[in-house]
Amino acid sequence: MNNTESGVFCPACKMRNEEGAIVCTYCNTPLPSTEDRQKTRILRNLQEVTGTLPNSFDEFLDAPTLNKERFMDFEIPSQGIVLINLEDGQPVAMLEEKTFILGRASAEIKTKEPLVDLTSLGVDYGVSRTHALFLKTKDGYQITDLDSSNGTWIENERLVPQRPYAVESGNRIRMGRLNMLVFYPKTS
Repeated sequence: MNNTESGVFCPACKMRNEEGAIVCTYCNTPLPSTEDRQKTRILRNLQEVTGTLPNSFDEFLDAPTLNKERFMDFEIPSQGIVLINLEDGQPVAMLEEKTFILGRASAEIKTKEPLVDLTSLGVDYGVSRTHALFLKTKDGYQITDLDSSNGTWIENERLVPQRPYAVESGNRIRMGRLNMLVFYPKTS
């Protein structure tokens, strides 16, 4: 990519990525969406014109009113697993199944394992239809990336597709740009 082409700069490594990329090809950091970049440009233009930034950005960002719910207000289930969306602190799923798949529901996708449909969180997160498989083991849970388009991470380690990895309670899981925390009760 040369300097005259448009692109998206990574907030972490500052490398230029192709327009439309959702994850940095150099360091795997989630990239800001087109909408977020547009809002940033509006605020920078406002600062250039006025010389100052307003005390409240709500009128410029069309921000919703503050959510009065407590952030991460949930209980770890006595059995099973809970997945928490890091963007809003709300549970994505609470499951007791021994195996399940995280992905997006589709008429052409048939799985023997239950599918946790993440469509409501937005497909712009880069979640594949069958993204990752969770499996309960005697020691906790394992996750396997199912050859997803945008990858799966535990903390900052990208998973090799089709290889199971142990997931500890409290780990951050990233699927494309979707960040979640995983919690389950410790087995004795």
